[in-house]
Amino acid sequence: TLTDVTIPAKRVQAAILANGPVRQRYGWWELKLQSLAQDGGKGDHVVAPLASETESAQILSSLRWPVAPTTAWQPVSRAYVTSFIGILIPATLATIVALPFLGPVGLLWLAGAGLAVGARWLDWKRARYAIDQDSLFVERGWWRHRRNILPRGKIQSIDLAESWWSRMFGICTLRLGVAGGTCFCDHHVPALTRTEAEALRSELLR
Repeated sequence: TLTDVTIPAKRVQAAILANGPVRQRYGWWELKLQSLAQDGGKGDHVVAPLASETESAQILSSLRWPVAPTTAWQPVSRAYVTSFIGILIPATLATIVALPFLGPVGLLWLAGAGLAVGARWLDWKRARYAIDQDSLFVERGWWRHRRNILPRGKIQSIDLAESWWSRMFGICTLRLGVAGGTCFCDHHVPALTRTEAEALRSELLR
């Protein structure tokens, strides 16, 4: 299947670099550009299905966008993990109590809970953000690793979202509205303290 993608530079709203454990091992990325066009019902255009970071940088340079920040990456709160563990604790304790009756099913649940916590911890190690003069960079995910590049001038809205549970752990999510796109275009920075989220919002709106 051959696709020849042409997008006017001024129509591009955001860029998404994506990979997984295998492609990450060899330094490969999939580069998508988000636009207002809905070709085939999709606003995410794959312009490089398999490219190195250097090759992706060459493509993004045509937009005068950087592929990585010039400033230091900032981690998100450890509550990204602890709040998740807090959700699992009641069910895990109940499983331990009922283990003699549940047998293999209970052991499978405990093993699954342990794997889920491990995966969450790996995701937390990858969750970070950075802001430079012109763009916000957000990286998330271990198994499905994403780096979202959002020029400041393309951000349409900035929302602070928190549930009663996240509020107990002192964290909230900063959600960023960008025109167009579907599927992978959920742009947000998870597990920020309220102070960090408000400071980041103020800096993006400055």
